[in-house]
Amino acid sequence: MPRPIFALFLMALTACSPNIQTSSGASFIEKSPDLIDANIAAAAGVEPNLSFPARIGIARIVNGDLSLPPPNETALFAGIAERNSHYGEFVPVSPMVVAMMSLNRADKGQSHYRSHAGEIIQQIRLASARQHLDYVIIYEVGARSRTGNTPFALADVTLVGGMLLPTRNIEVAGIGAAAFLDVRNGYPYGTTQVTTDLSGFARTFQATTRSSELRAQATQKVAEALVPDIEEMLSELAARAN
Repeated sequence: MPRPIFALFLMALTACSPNIQTSSGASFIEKSPDLIDANIAAAAGVEPNLSFPARIGIARIVNGDLSLPPPNETALFAGIAERNSHYGEFVPVSPMVVAMMSLNRADKGQSHYRSHAGEIIQQIRLASARQHLDYVIIYEVGARSRTGNTPFALADVTLVGGMLLPTRNIEVAGIGAAAFLDVRNGYPYGTTQVTTDLSGFARTFQATTRSSELRAQATQKVAEALVPDIEEMLSELAARAN
């Protein structure tokens, strides 16, 4: 009998502590008010407004598009909510609401939404506002291969992960990255990231035709590694809010 697929999977996890920010935009500007450029001042001039319990959106990005979390990832976030009821309510950001908001923008003569990095994050904020969410967790899970031409090509992490992850000497790496944003003003309260060595999965891909199942399994492993970091980030932010 063939060996179980997970027997071929060897995962080495590299995780970083979440990067937390709760500094004041006004204080940043006041350090050099006569020297700061107007566009830099506008970018910096947002203030934290942390308050729990809250309505927290969950936005999952795959291949640059918003998608609803699959049941196994939904269960991971449900676990956070069960362990930390004081955080409030976790609500998936609806792709249908995102599509509706993008059509509204197109009707006003603006460019039609097609998953560009800055555009999708802005659309997620707009949809979150329509759903009356206070904050939103935007996260990506996927994998990259150094060769780029193997059957192991999962969705590249190009938005949150592309901004955060340094170059790593891993032949095939699973990547997870997340950001916690204020829906009202876009304040970035925190970011976190993980990488996993998926070389065992790469060998498995070359030996089987069940690539879609293996992609789902690999992505699940990355999500399982990322969600504890998201929970740590929320714990630190809740402590600062209080």
